[in-house]
Formats: sequence, C-alpha cells, structure tokens
Amino acid sequence: MRITGFEASEESVFCIKDNGVGFDMSNIDRLFGVFQRLHRSDEFSGTGIGLAIVKRIVDKHRGRVWAESALNEGATFFFALPRMNGSED
Repeated sequence: MRITGFEASEESVFCIKDNGVGFDMSNIDRLFGVFQRLHRSDEFSGTGIGLAIVKRIVDKHRGRVWAESALNEGATFFFALPRMNGSED
C-alpha cells in the first residue's frame, strides 16, 4: 500500500494505492454504496460498508471521493478536501 497526497489550487488530494485484485470500473457506481460489494464474501471479508462511511465523512467536509482500478492491477482511492484559508469554520 502507498499513501500520497498533493495540494491543488482549491483542495488537498489524498491517494491510497494498493496492489490487490482491483475491480472492474463498470461497477464504479456501486463502489461507495452501503452494503455494496464488488467481490463475493467468500473471496474477501468485510461488510461492504467501509467505503460508504468514507464517502459520508468526506461529503460532510464538502469534499469528494473517487477510485480508479483495473482487474488484477490493484486500485487507487482518492479523496479531496477543500483547502482552508484560515477564515472558515
């Protein structure tokens, strides 16, 4: 796993890259849904709620979240949060 980040003009972007099995991008619309799994439970443990929680937290902070992947090539998950200019709450 590799975690990186960078500053863009309006936001801070964070990237988490793994070298796992990846997923087919045609299923991206299901990825951040509650209890939506892209793999069978006998293949990988989990409840299918983790990425949905991530999305809710990032949304609450006026950010955005997305992912890029290919089967058997791992996945990269991104989230971006607005940069604070010191005058915001």
